[in-house]
Amino acid sequence: MNYDKLDNEELLRLSLDAINNGRDADAVVMLKTLLEREPQHVHAQYLLAAQHAQLGMHDRAEAGFRAVVAGAPELAIARFQLGQLLLMKGEGAEAKQTLQPLADQRDSLGAYARAMTAAADEDIANALVHLQSGLALPQEIPALTADMQRLHEQLQQGTAAVATDAPAAAPMFLTGYGRGE
Repeated sequence: MNYDKLDNEELLRLSLDAINNGRDADAVVMLKTLLEREPQHVHAQYLLAAQHAQLGMHDRAEAGFRAVVAGAPELAIARFQLGQLLLMKGEGAEAKQTLQPLADQRDSLGAYARAMTAAADEDIANALVHLQSGLALPQEIPALTADMQRLHEQLQQGTAAVATDAPAAAPMFLTGYGRGE
């Protein structure tokens, strides 16, 4: 398909539609087209990084999330997903440092960041407490809520042998996280 006649807002909305309907290739092409036009488009950068994570292309996802965090540190969900990715890679110290600015928030994302930090410290009891606390708060991103519920169940059931394996056990790189922004 030729995207020349579409403006950037249309490309972004259509890429979200493609993401939500499992059309990964279409989403990636539209996001790359948008980024060719506007290389610093933060939401397109974020969504492309999330798509790469969803596709298992973790090096590209990490580079994308790092670029978004550097360019738009206020986009908390990008910071959170970068922290998750680092934790999944076994880089607990860097994951904790990345998540620290979120841990002070009193919303669900802050509680989830505290849970990931506890998991990085292999403190499953506190990870569970923070997950429960986050799940009890208002939820803005349904895909993130579902992931955190699954992680809570896995940790509660003891299916994660080591805390740093827990984030990898749940499909936490859902591009649906961007829908709450």
